[in-house]
Amino acid sequence: MKRRDFIKSVAAMAASYPFLRRFNPLLAQASTQQFFIPPTTLDVTENEATIYFRLSKVTDLAEVIVRKNGTEIQRLPIDAMTQLRQLVTIKGLESASTYEAEVLVDGQTPGLLGFEEAWGPITFRTQPYEWPIRFAALGDSGFGDGVTQQLADHIAQEEINFFIHLGDMVYFSYEYDNDLWLNWMLKYYGPFKDTLRRVPHFMAVGNHDREETTLLDGQSFIYWAFPPVHPDEAFEGRRQWSSFVANDVQFLALDSQVLYTDPGRAEQNQWLDERLADPSFRTTIPFFHIPLWTSSSVHRDDGLPVSGDWYNRFSNAANRIGVVIAAHAHLYERLLLDNVHYITSGGGSQSIYQLGEALAWSQKALSLAHYILVEVYKDKIVVVARDVNNSEIDTAEWSIL
Repeated sequence: MKRRDFIKSVAAMAASYPFLRRFNPLLAQASTQQFFIPPTTLDVTENEATIYFRLSKVTDLAEVIVRKNGTEIQRLPIDAMTQLRQLVTIKGLESASTYEAEVLVDGQTPGLLGFEEAWGPITFRTQPYEWPIRFAALGDSGFGDGVTQQLADHIAQEEINFFIHLGDMVYFSYEYDNDLWLNWMLKYYGPFKDTLRRVPHFMAVGNHDREETTLLDGQSFIYWAFPPVHPDEAFEGRRQWSSFVANDVQFLALDSQVLYTDPGRAEQNQWLDERLADPSFRTTIPFFHIPLWTSSSVHRDDGLPVSGDWYNRFSNAANRIGVVIAAHAHLYERLLLDNVHYITSGGGSQSIYQLGEALAWSQKALSLAHYILVEVYKDKIVVVARDVNNSEIDTAEWSIL
């Protein structure tokens, strides 16, 4: 059975099988061990990698096997008797090397909730990366439709170092009887499976990721899916904003929701000022959900709070910013203002907005589904946008030194 057809069958099953609609700890104890959140890589440095997963039931038989070139080099026992969510840091790795990590329970690798096949091992490569650093990004993919699957399949064929989701990872969390595990399986982990098993992934919080129907034990599911990796990333226990470094390029995952409904506005702005002032990086790439501006016919004024807080900050740091990336507007747009390059990539599904009046500083705007590939060289950045057929729809490059 094809994966897309199987996803449809799982959705149909959810209407008649309560155990698929809502997580029941007692049923989980009696059922086959599954990943309610599958193993993925959340962070990689030169000598360490951090992976994360969530099992369906307690066990004292879980372990992480680490291999290099097919040979086991580490075996890490996992205490899953008291904690089903596991954030595991693998240490003592060699730089610029490729590794495989596999989570086993009683010698077997569990499957993802609702999928027939096992999740299997994941791979990651330690830093430094070869130049150019290469990553894919998109946003607003969270409907779980066929267009998203096509884009995800194209991304999986690209040679990238990591993947960035720009927010609105899962829409309509009330679907499937508000089973958040199943929503995330069908709309994120399932479609992007082939990418998530081989490279690290990062995210920005979207407005739909914070709706009331996303709450699990008082916290939006996105915070369960992406916990703080480092202590300084946690704000009130949540990973609302964070940073990571690839070679000597700084990436800033910002939370635009603090400018609307969420706490942390002053704290994030102080942190952002500190990160933008740090001269030790080749360049800095901020990314977040709601763009400062858009030429879309929809949500044209949504970015006013964002531009109010961040426009001057970005303009004043123009010589240290490589590109600013956002989503929210369901289209593609490339803009240039005050020597800062902006990309909007919110075309991650079949839900696409029509263009409105073009902004004066908009250089290219297209109303279609797409993803972007970004290459960061030592002296320049190249951005390529590709549509659902994987055809190139825009390309641009500029110097960063």
